[in-house]
Amino acid sequence: METKKITAIIIFVVVIIAGGFVLYLQRETILTGFSKKQPPQTQEQNQSQSQNQAATVEDKKIRDNTSPFSIDVTYPQIPGQDSFNKKVEDIVNNELTNFKEYSLENDNAVRQTDPAGYAEYPREYTFAMDYYKGTVDENVASFVLNIEEYEGGAHGAHNLLAINYDLKNNKDIQLADLFSGQPNYLQTISDYCVSDLTKQINQKVGDVSGTWISQGAGPSLENFSIFLINKDNITFYFPEYQVAPYAAGSFQVTMPR
Repeated sequence: METKKITAIIIFVVVIIAGGFVLYLQRETILTGFSKKQPPQTQEQNQSQSQNQAATVEDKKIRDNTSPFSIDVTYPQIPGQDSFNKKVEDIVNNELTNFKEYSLENDNAVRQTDPAGYAEYPREYTFAMDYYKGTVDENVASFVLNIEEYEGGAHGAHNLLAINYDLKNNKDIQLADLFSGQPNYLQTISDYCVSDLTKQINQKVGDVSGTWISQGAGPSLENFSIFLINKDNITFYFPEYQVAPYAAGSFQVTMPR
């Protein structure tokens, strides 16, 4: 009888110990699971991630038909990217200031030299801006501003301005940054563009090979300063007079990355 009691007690103690051990293991598992989780993000972090993932582009517009001007401007802004937005606004304001200054100088000159003709045929000076959009994500914003303006004279002018911006580090993206470790990248770009431009221009206006293309698309940074970044390619823009006569217009070449 005593043996049975001892045996029962031993079994009871073993059960208690085993149950406690199981509970201990479960507790450790739970605590370990919590320790592996990342700390909850702050509201600011969540907002930042949301903005970066969206990378939305908003159009800002400027309209001014105050005589003698006709101004129609659309330029890009990215919510939350203050440094980029200020850079674009500064460029737009600078272009508009220069346009108005030169236009008024020409306007005053016409008034003085031909007041009767000016009274009969008042001048109008036009400025129009829109843009081409490339990659826009949490890291990169790539745009080319397209400007058409008339400040007086025989004909208007076409201008292109590239904005390639590193949104993470708030700095411009240089062409060399896209060809890291390739010391001869300018020659590679030049060879590709010269070949492509020669075909385009020959089809458009006939044979204009020679100094136009070799100088305008030669291996120098200045020749390839206007470019648009996309995921799989880079588009280079060549304004009037750079690679062909004015009458031929502007050209662009898209090169695989």
